[in-house]
Amino acid sequence: MITSMTGFGLAERKNKFFSIEINIRSTNNRFFDSNIKIPSSISSLEKTIYQSCKSHFKRGTIQLYCRIKMNDIKNTKSAISKNKLDDFYNMLLPVEKKFKNSGLRLNLSFDNILNKLTSQEFELNEKNKKLILTTFELAFSDLLKSRKIEGKKIETEIKSNIKILVKINSKLMKLEGKNKKEHFENYKKRIKIVLGQSGYDLDDSKLYRELAVFSDKYDISEETSRINYHIEKFNNHVKKEDYPGKKINFLCQELFREINTIGSKSNNEIISSLVVDFKTNLEKIREQIQNILWKKVY
Repeated sequence: MITSMTGFGLAERKNKFFSIEINIRSTNNRFFDSNIKIPSSISSLEKTIYQSCKSHFKRGTIQLYCRIKMNDIKNTKSAISKNKLDDFYNMLLPVEKKFKNSGLRLNLSFDNILNKLTSQEFELNEKNKKLILTTFELAFSDLLKSRKIEGKKIETEIKSNIKILVKINSKLMKLEGKNKKEHFENYKKRIKIVLGQSGYDLDDSKLYRELAVFSDKYDISEETSRINYHIEKFNNHVKKEDYPGKKINFLCQELFREINTIGSKSNNEIISSLVVDFKTNLEKIREQIQNILWKKVY
């Protein structure tokens, strides 16, 4: 199965003290790049998180956002100590006097005081560290899963466009003889006009022999045969390999070379139109290939 470089991942975990939520997104990039935003309370884990992220994703731009929220004190067994209450009162006393002297009122509700006294600071102990790193691994796994789902969609689109290329090439193959014959007749007519104007007489057998050699230069049968061969190889790589990106990218280049040659060999309007259609769909495939992983990186 083809794996995309585009995807989204989410992971959430919590204990009785705090909850953690991680959002991670990846977009197309030839190399690895990351933008990791984490709370300052776990900044000491940034290097570990970065290394883990890079080990999972060797290509693509990774955008990661982590949020940690302390739980409501009502759900914990924490209590307000007398010392904590005294410290808070001593802190507010000079503030109250300052406000009173300025004519301003200090409006503090009991709920506000309670929230301040019972607020908890995040502690990065070993237990919490383990939970956080586990959550990051879950987020990475979720992103990998998303990438595979997106890769399946890309694979379906690539196969659909390949079928279109097969149909177009079949039409080109039916026009091979017509293209060669048109060139033969056009040059035959032009040569006879030139010979008639010059008064030079050329034996028909010699004329036809020269024209046959010349018209062979406009034969597109070799190109259409090679296109069929490249498409067959392309389909085999997509069906049998999980990371065919590099190989099918090379085959796209070969297909462009063959269809460009056909375009340069023909003045036929129908063939020219088919060449444009072929290149349009081939360009779609090439764009899709740029968004898939080219080798196993995790």
